[in-house]
Amino acid sequence: MARHIPHSKTLTLLPLAGIVAGILQLPQIIVFSINLLALGVLLDWISRSISAISVNTGRLTNELLKGTLGNAVELMIGISSVIRGAPHITRSILLGSILCNLLLVLGGSLFFAGYDKNRLRFDRHLTTTLSSLMMVIFIMLATPTALEALSSRHDVSVEEAILTQQATAVNLIALLGIFLFFRLNTHAEMFAGTPIQHGNSDVGSSHNRAGVQGLQPLSGPWRSLLVLIVASLCTLACSFQIVDSVNNVGKALGTNPSFPTLAIIPLVGNIAKHRMIVEGSRAEQHIERGIRAIINGILRLTMLVAPLIVTVGWVLDQPLILKFDEFEATTLLLSIVVMTYLISDGRSNYFEGLMLIGTYIIMVFSFYVRPATPAARISARADDIWQG
Repeated sequence: MARHIPHSKTLTLLPLAGIVAGILQLPQIIVFSINLLALGVLLDWISRSISAISVNTGRLTNELLKGTLGNAVELMIGISSVIRGAPHITRSILLGSILCNLLLVLGGSLFFAGYDKNRLRFDRHLTTTLSSLMMVIFIMLATPTALEALSSRHDVSVEEAILTQQATAVNLIALLGIFLFFRLNTHAEMFAGTPIQHGNSDVGSSHNRAGVQGLQPLSGPWRSLLVLIVASLCTLACSFQIVDSVNNVGKALGTNPSFPTLAIIPLVGNIAKHRMIVEGSRAEQHIERGIRAIINGILRLTMLVAPLIVTVGWVLDQPLILKFDEFEATTLLLSIVVMTYLISDGRSNYFEGLMLIGTYIIMVFSFYVRPATPAARISARADDIWQG
């Protein structure tokens, strides 16, 4: 039976405390820390609400809810940074979440599932299909970067870059629609081993059978819908506080402004979700479900959350260009290649999991020591002027 530890009143009040801390202009590191912890509490409420709502809705609606509000940390911080005119934060939070899932969460799942086994086995046909789709998505995401880096003129206009980004967003949304049709209709049997339950996690009811801590859904669809709306709005409010304080947090840590959103927020804000996947993968024959949950989560980020943030910027007349620089694009490509290579044969072991974790640590350290990108420096100066 699933174990659930109810939130104390202190944790429930964390979002309010974070918003008040920002309004009172407390030290930025305090504002950042309180609101970041509040995101974890709010994401738990959102996941529980989605679980309750999914009982009375179709699979398509449930999938869309998990893809958007199930990734509320990335979605709300992305929207907040677009409104604040800080596109580098949007780029960093998406890249950081993808790297964290590809390397750290997958590595942790392989390690905890296989440290006392000679070999782990899973369905390589499905993982190969999903990995191939991820490579196609990477090409789409990297198109703005390649457009500028490989242009013979080296002077691609902003209008051309924005048009390319908007076309990419439209294509990703269309690809998502086709993928959902593929997953829920024509090839549903391929995904039959991945129950669609428990918020943004695809590990589903297997957690309950394995005795791993799960999320208890709320009672009543209308109550769940109300909680979902309130928790989402609070997440957006806390995200504004985080975006406004992130540059000063970078300075306090002695690193560039993008590092907190690339390494700290994806890890701490989604820690409960990551823990659920890793612990669920330890159960007998559940490593395959853990791998699917990780890949499906990344696909939702890239095919739904990223295009949605671009569309929000489009509507608000705040054009967003998700242009990774050469180092970021190379890091993302290498991570996808490493992940695809390790799971392509349908076999793995705990040492490969440790290699993924070690790769993540090295990459995070590289982002810590690298200088700030021009876009981040400009945003930091603008933030200082705005606060002054």
